[in-house]
Amino acid sequence: MSSSPPASDAVVVDLGVADEATAWTTMNDPVMGGRSTSEVAIDDGGLRFSGNISLDNNGGFASTRGPLDPDIGRKAAGARSFGVHAEGDGKTYLLKVRDSTQPWSYVQRFATEAGAVRTYDLPVDRFEPVGMRLEPAPDAPQTLDPSTIDQVAVYILDKQQGPFRITIDGITATT
Repeated sequence: MSSSPPASDAVVVDLGVADEATAWTTMNDPVMGGRSTSEVAIDDGGLRFSGNISLDNNGGFASTRGPLDPDIGRKAAGARSFGVHAEGDGKTYLLKVRDSTQPWSYVQRFATEAGAVRTYDLPVDRFEPVGMRLEPAPDAPQTLDPSTIDQVAVYILDKQQGPFRITIDGITATT
């Protein structure tokens, strides 16, 4: 009789550490004419990403991203899933992971539960390859290799107009 070894989690992004969280920046739809706003701040125990999504001028997204960090891939090597530990607001967010040497990224949405602090489990095999504007990337490998990740971002989009707020204290990789 054989059994699988127990799953183990590795912290790949620790946003409960102020030094790591302060390096995160925002990019919103005004780069393309929209009017959405967002900010990041160090909140009790994590990175607070908040703002307002406006659909004016064909807008409708806000994002925050961490700095390039080749250690993410080393820590995530062999991962079967990623866990986003966060307090949500009931809206749906998108986790984007990338290898900065490639023209594509991988994304997966996760619906949050308002006011609840929990870990949102994102299986590696459900990440989808996308291009720069989140359009499908048919030339990319269809399966994410976690060991190649060197940057992580969080988006809110999908015409979710109005205020938003999510506080993320970390992202883990489960092997």
